[in-house]
Amino acid sequence: MDSLNATFIHNLYDYSDLPEDTFGQRLKKLRLLKGLSQYELGNQIGMQHSMIGSYERDEFYPTLDSIKKLGKVLNTNILCNEGYSKFLLNSSTFKDKLFKWRIENNLTKREAAKLLGISERGYAGWEEGAIMGIKTYDKIKNNLTTYNLI
Repeated sequence: MDSLNATFIHNLYDYSDLPEDTFGQRLKKLRLLKGLSQYELGNQIGMQHSMIGSYERDEFYPTLDSIKKLGKVLNTNILCNEGYSKFLLNSSTFKDKLFKWRIENNLTKREAAKLLGISERGYAGWEEGAIMGIKTYDKIKNNLTTYNLI
């Protein structure tokens, strides 16, 4: 099918009612509203179309760099309005917030790590600017919220 026919068929559908509960659902909806295939979007940001599909199925979360590229192509920053994706976008301020919280509460790194439910080594890495993985984020997000760190 040539691109003219694909565009015509695409315009027959109304994608505005697609769900937006997860990062992947928002990505898919924005991509379709923009009239892009996974292949086209992948080409525009220098990524395999299969990874776009993995994002849309919420199998993987993109890196901060990929989130920025997707947002630029899709002309939006609402891809990341909650959860881990939003955390990634704000990760540059996380280490400062973490350090300030620990000092204001007169905590050692070990004590802070225990309160958050992670290893002391993991905590130290965050204060040094390492990015928290999605599995850890999901495991401790309630603790991070309790201490107003996210």
